[in-house]
Amino acid sequence: MKTLNKGITMQGVTGLLFLTLMTGCAEWDSHPVVVQQNFGNAVNNMVKNQTLYPEHGQNDHPILTLDGQKAQTVIKAYRQPAKDPLEQAKEGVTFDVKNVGADE
Repeated sequence: MKTLNKGITMQGVTGLLFLTLMTGCAEWDSHPVVVQQNFGNAVNNMVKNQTLYPEHGQNDHPILTLDGQKAQTVIKAYRQPAKDPLEQAKEGVTFDVKNVGADE
C-alpha cells in the first residue's frame, strides 16, 4: 500500500478547510442593508425633551456681561495662588473642645 506524503496531505486539508470557511463567509443572496429612515432621531428627541428652555438657544444677542461684584470676586479668587498641599498639612486642623458636652 502506498502512503501519501505528509506535506501534501496537510496542504490538502488546509485547502479544504480554507474553502469551507470561505463558502461559510459568502452570502449567496446578498442585497444591501437598508438603514431605517429615522435612524438617530431617538437621540435627537431625547436631547430636545431634556432641554429646559429650548427657546434660549434661539437668542441672537446673548448677555455677555457679569455682575460687577461677582466678577471682582471671581477675578480675585482666580489670581490668588493656591496653597501648597504640604503647607496646608503642616498647618494642621484645630478643634475647639472647650464646650464639648456642656449643657446649653
